[in-house]
Order: sequence, then structure tokens, then C-alpha cells
Amino acid sequence: MANPLTMPTPDPKQRTFRNELWRSLPAGVLDTLTSTFGMLIAVRVFHLGDMAKSIFLSATSSGFMVSLFVVPLLLHARSTIARTAAKVQMLGGLFMALAATFPHEPWIFIGGLSVGLFCFSMQIPLLTQIYRLNYPATERGRLFAIAGSLRAVAAVAFGFFGGWLIGLDLENYRVLLWAFAASGFLSGVWTYGLPATRWDIDEDAPSGLWSSLRWIKIDRDFRTLLISWMMMGIGNLVAACLFVEYLANPRHGINLPGRDVAWITGVIPVIFRALCSYPWGLIYDKVGLFTVRTILNLIFAAGILTFYLGHGVIAWSIGMALWGIANAGGNVTWGLWVTKLAPKQAVAEYMSVHTFLTGLRGLVAPYLAFAAIGVISFQTLSILCGIAIIAASAFITVRARGSDDETRRRLGPRERL
Repeated sequence: MANPLTMPTPDPKQRTFRNELWRSLPAGVLDTLTSTFGMLIAVRVFHLGDMAKSIFLSATSSGFMVSLFVVPLLLHARSTIARTAAKVQMLGGLFMALAATFPHEPWIFIGGLSVGLFCFSMQIPLLTQIYRLNYPATERGRLFAIAGSLRAVAAVAFGFFGGWLIGLDLENYRVLLWAFAASGFLSGVWTYGLPATRWDIDEDAPSGLWSSLRWIKIDRDFRTLLISWMMMGIGNLVAACLFVEYLANPRHGINLPGRDVAWITGVIPVIFRALCSYPWGLIYDKVGLFTVRTILNLIFAAGILTFYLGHGVIAWSIGMALWGIANAGGNVTWGLWVTKLAPKQAVAEYMSVHTFLTGLRGLVAPYLAFAAIGVISFQTLSILCGIAIIAASAFITVRARGSDDETRRRLGPRERL
């Protein structure tokens, strides 16, 4: 019998991939909180107003913004990446448990879940740094996409379960709240088991809380993609904020049953995300970053326009399917694209700038969305969102080929590994 003390330790790639596969299961459950069940409970159980719903929808974005300051603080403290990320996730699970403990208090519901989501989004740049350190560049998209596919399958399964459960009795939402809290803790457990890697830093680099922003000035490709992503993100997020509102709120005239809303907005897009994540991971590894981003933008626009301009369950389902296809590739590129541009030691800094700007537009988008539907129709708003997304593609198309080639030359064979 082998002596466990002499058994070889899995290399960082294997250990990271294994733990990410396990972590994808609770992460998939949490995806349904942000995509469907959080808003569904807010509308159907608590009948919350636009301000409360906007607070919930902007919680993730607030965490993204704070991530800009998490990275320099961590660098200064020389902390271990994985364990810091894990502790933040467990803290998020604790706040979600608070919401589950007081299930009939609407503001504890909003506050607990919102702070929980805030914690989970705050630590994302740390995970991206782990992927850069532990996954080889030639496989990074594929490995990330496999875990993403499993995460999508978990979201689909829980979407079915949650939709069935609240279809039996709306009061069963309390079970869902405990499921979200438990998922937060489990996600933290598997993150804690990731390789406890410290990364090399430039001792002469600025160390202030805003120091990561210097890369916008230094790196032209980074700056170009950030501008394009801001244009695209505003259009996409405004439209996405209203998917559930459009179908579920009686005042808009559709008022579908909760089970149907969960199926259309929470299950269909995730099914297509699960089916398409792996192909998009392979595409990400092989095709230039600017080109991939342009294609994804156009698919996002097509899905949004089909959903809001179409009529009936078939059109809504097709729109959500297209949005899910784009979201599959969007998750891969959103989570990894800075690893193609940033120096090895600066990936978390690049990602913190990206998440900060993602949070900024995400913070504005819910309030902008609900204000907009007070003065214009969903259909007009969807056209404006589509124009913004297409304009983002046009902005980077003129630089797509040259920048992709330039990036490959700049990285060279050693840096890409």
C-alpha cells in the first residue's frame, strides 16, 4: 500500500483544474440567483419597488468596482491568493445565510443577498491571476471552458429544480435561499484548496490604491478593448437587467407564470451556454482576441433584438438561446482576455481595472434600465441597446487584425506559456 506521505502532489495545473471543476457546481447554483431567482422572488414574493430591485441588480457591479483596490492591498500584504479569495467567498455565503434566516424580511433579503454577491464579485481578479499562473496559455481557454460548461450544467439543473419547487408553492423560495447560502460556503471550500500561489511583483511599481489604472495609459490594446467593452457592456447589461421584469411583472402585460419565466430566462440561455462553452474555449485559444470579441458582440445584439422585438414564447426562447450562445463565449473572453495582454505578474492588476469598469457600467445599468422603461417602450430600448453593441464592434473592427498580430508578436513564445 502506498505511503500517503510519499505520494506525489498534483501539479498546479491538475490541482487547479480539479478544484475548479468541483467549484463550478456551487457556482452554477449561484448563477441562477443573479439570472432568475433573485429577481423572481423580489417581484413575486416581496413585490419590491424599482429601487430595491436596482440595489440587488447592482450588487455584483459594486463588488467589481471594489476589486480595483483589493489587488494592491493584497500585493502589499504579500497574502496568498487562493486563501484570500476563499475567505471572501465564505463571507459572502454567511451574508446569504442571513437572508435565509430571516426569509420574511424584505430588506434583510435584499441586503443579505446583495452583500453576498458583492463579496463574490470582489475576488474575481485573484482567480484570474491563478489561471494565468497555473494554466498554460495553449490550454487556458479550453480548461476554463470545461469548468464553465459544468457550471452551466449545474445552473440548468438547479434552474429546473428551483422552477419546479416554486411552481409547487411560492413559499418554497426559502429552500432556495438556503441552497444559495450553502453554495457560497462550498465555493469557498474548493477555492481554499487551490494552489496557494504567491506571484512575483515589480518592487519598483506604484503601490497606491489606484495604481492599477496606469496600465490604461501604457497599453494601447488594453485601452481600446476597455472602451469597446464599455460601449457593448452598457447596451448588454441594460437589456439583460429587464429580461425577468419584461416577462414577469404584470404591469407590462405579459405576466408569465413563474415556472415559465424561470425556464425562458434561467434555463434556455444556460443550456446553450453549456453546449457552446467548450467550442468557444477552443476558439479563444486559436483566434485573435479582437476578432472573437467582435463576433460575440454581434450575437449578443441579435439575441437582445429577437427577445424584445419578437412576440410569443418561441421568439423569447430564440432570443435567450442566442444570448446564451454569446454568453458562453463572453464568459471565456471576459474571464481570460487580460491573460493575453498583461505581463505575467500584472494579470490581477489588468483584471481589476477590467472588473472596476464592468462594475461601473453594471452599477449604472439597472437604474438606467428602469428609468428608461418609464419613458420608452421595451422595443425602443432594445434597439438602442443593439446600436450600442454594434457600435462597439465597429470600434474595434478597424484594429482587429493588426492588434491580434501585434499582441502575438509582443508576447512571444515564452510569455504565452
